[in-house]
Amino acid sequence: MRMTARAIGTCAALALAGCDLHQALMGFPEPTVSVEGGSPVELAYREGPGGLVLLRGRVNRRADVDFILDTGAPVTVLLDGPRTTALGLDTREAKPLGDPANPATPTGVIGKGFAIAFGGVAYSGLSAVLVPERTLPCRERFEAVGFGGVIGADLFRRFVVEIDTVAKVVRLHEPDAWKPPEGASALALTFQGRHPFVETRLRMSDGREFDTRLNVDTGLNRALTLVAGSHPAVVMPTQGEVRRSCLVNGVREDRVGPAVTVHWGGARIAVPSPVYSDSPNPVDETRTSTIGVGFFQGRRFFIDYRGSRLVLA
Repeated sequence: MRMTARAIGTCAALALAGCDLHQALMGFPEPTVSVEGGSPVELAYREGPGGLVLLRGRVNRRADVDFILDTGAPVTVLLDGPRTTALGLDTREAKPLGDPANPATPTGVIGKGFAIAFGGVAYSGLSAVLVPERTLPCRERFEAVGFGGVIGADLFRRFVVEIDTVAKVVRLHEPDAWKPPEGASALALTFQGRHPFVETRLRMSDGREFDTRLNVDTGLNRALTLVAGSHPAVVMPTQGEVRRSCLVNGVREDRVGPAVTVHWGGARIAVPSPVYSDSPNPVDETRTSTIGVGFFQGRRFFIDYRGSRLVLA
């Protein structure tokens, strides 16, 4: 997850390295899920900077915590800080959960047996990564968002997950009863290390077009981050606004550059001010570019796990 404060040209990010955390949680039991009410289940959300989706969950029946809904997060995360004091989290044994040289490797411990209720959907026996808030760089950026945890969209994997950025509602549809809206465009969805990816086509400002693979990360509150060198047409701009990106374990500088058009099935969506980075994508350590939640502003999109597709309405 990454968070951008556009007004001052800086960015703070909680991007989590997927493979190490996935390995750490392997073998843990799947949480028990209970659902009350009909389909779809509707969860109103608070919109954070740049369109971030924040859902409030009741944790262990003791504290209400705002979670960022982040398709880039491979695990559930709880921050050990002022907003979660009532939970009594113990992070005294926190250590790097993976390669400490990777800017996306968090410092934390694995906690078990959590219960979280989001309206009519409740989880018990949930494992989570507990991260001491004091270990995060650029803490003022995170504090401005006002969150106490992160959930990956795959926590709701038994549903078709709809994020309606106009109504500010997350709807959880039963797959057997759901159909894509008329006129919607879909791209095939694949997962690597529990991170979602799509294959699509980009058109650069100079007219060059090429097919590429994009990470989909709703914790990134930019529309699009292009990694220089991911294709010969993607070059780091020499001029443009500098964006300071604070990841969970490091800081980097990116730069705003020329416009791009994204082909999304039958749709063509212009991104007037994408951000260009000279660093590998922290989730897979390759030169993979990333679509963020800003790309979906003013639209509805659906994560269809069973159908392995990402649908844009």
